Amino acid sequence: MAFEYESQLAVTDYRMIIRELNKIEPTLSRSFKKNFKSIAEPVRDGIRDSIPSQPPVRGMRRVRSATGKTWNTTRNARTVLIKFRAPKTSLTKALGIVSLRVVSPAAVIADMAGRGSSSIDGQMTQPYEYHIKGVKTTRKHKVNGQGKALIRALGESPSRYIYPGAESRGDEAAQKFLDVVGDAMDTIERKINGR
Repeated sequence: MAFEYESQLAVTDYRMIIRELNKIEPTLSRSFKKNFKSIAEPVRDGIRDSIPSQPPVRGMRRVRSATGKTWNTTRNARTVLIKFRAPKTSLTKALGIVSLRVVSPAAVIADMAGRGSSSIDGQMTQPYEYHIKGVKTTRKHKVNGQGKALIRALGESPSRYIYPGAESRGDEAAQKFLDVVGDAMDTIERKINGR
């Protein structure tokens, strides 16, 4: 994971907002949570738009595979899931409430290939499980430079798609964030003041 690319919008009073909404009316709390998840939609759309619909290099073209490391094999390469997670600990430190996950291994590989700093060309890999015509075996192989060729063919530096796509829609998400939290705070204030 690439935590140094992480972007944050902080809601320090999240638990207080949920508690007050639950006191007023539990349906308001559910509505707030649903709206909070919608904050990530512009970012998700930005990521989807930035990931190519076709493989960025010829070697990633679709091939049926149990591991799904080719383009659009087990999942569409542009699939991005939004998950909502209510913080369970104290809010003295930053906690993620909404997370986005790119589910295609091929898209993540194409996005981050070349991020590592060292080369292992010519070395043997660690033993790994491999299936040949339904028979499970263990094997290892000599690293032959294909990884460097992939990185050269992809061009640019990591992150090629995911983080630039997310950042392109960050302002829209920030505005949606302010709207959702502002609406919740207005609702709490109106109910408390009896309006």
